[in-house]
Amino acid sequence: MKLRVTTLILLAGILILPLFAQLAIAQMGTGAGGADKQEIMAKMEKLSSALQLTPQQKKQMMPILMEEGQKLKGIKSDTTLGPMQKMMQMKEVGSAADAQIKPILTPEQDQKFEQIRAQEREEMMQKIRSGQM
Repeated sequence: MKLRVTTLILLAGILILPLFAQLAIAQMGTGAGGADKQEIMAKMEKLSSALQLTPQQKKQMMPILMEEGQKLKGIKSDTTLGPMQKMMQMKEVGSAADAQIKPILTPEQDQKFEQIRAQEREEMMQKIRSGQM
């Protein structure tokens, strides 16, 4: 009986956690930056699916991704930076976020995460080359 109650509480927590994350992001504002928060949530869901993250891992990663997103947005919108400077600063921000995320992941998840990040960096390079940034 006690095991059944514990299981139900755990299951409820797993189901409710993503709703709280979405609510917290929604409360941060949905004005001009709302799309950015939606992008971060979409990125979180993509990573969660690809890496099979636990609810605890999601909870730990969300603030890291939020901070990274804000910093990247600032770099992208900085008109005083040239494409190469933007690329270098974005790489630094990404590397700092990666260093925070790495201890949260299992070795298998980390390997997959590195592949995802390499692909993201390649896409960023293509955007820079084509003048989209």
